[in-house]
Amino acid sequence: MIKKAVQCKRGQALVETTFAFLLFILMFFSIVEFSHLLYAKLTLQHTLRETGRFMVTGRTSADKQGNDIPRSEAILNVFCGNLTATGLKCPDIGPQFSMSCVNGPCTEPGGGPEQMVFLNATFNKQPLFPFFRQFFSTQGLTLQLSTTWKNEPFQR
Repeated sequence: MIKKAVQCKRGQALVETTFAFLLFILMFFSIVEFSHLLYAKLTLQHTLRETGRFMVTGRTSADKQGNDIPRSEAILNVFCGNLTATGLKCPDIGPQFSMSCVNGPCTEPGGGPEQMVFLNATFNKQPLFPFFRQFFSTQGLTLQLSTTWKNEPFQR
């Protein structure tokens, strides 16, 4: 009688371990997924701040040959250079990344001296793991961030 009871419980530990392991894996991948989404959002906010810091000085950049590049392109290069490990692609200046002046039209890309400039970035971030795509829309999680800066009184 005792021997029969022991034989019936042999697979019980395997079944319980399997359920616990599946729950552990689900929790682990959930933590990784949401940590990566939070990282992408925080990196995007940092990127906007760095872009704004570059923009307010009125500086431009030069390419490898020493030729000046347009200010709008220099600002976009700073933005794209900071999108490290987010899985987001560098956009063109347009609906995903835009610069607009708050008080009237911009006198130049990125605003002129002492103009208030509004930077806006909107991205759709897909989840890392295919399992989590069912919980988001087809575009993924929409990250929309913005910041406003007042340009310094730089000289042109």
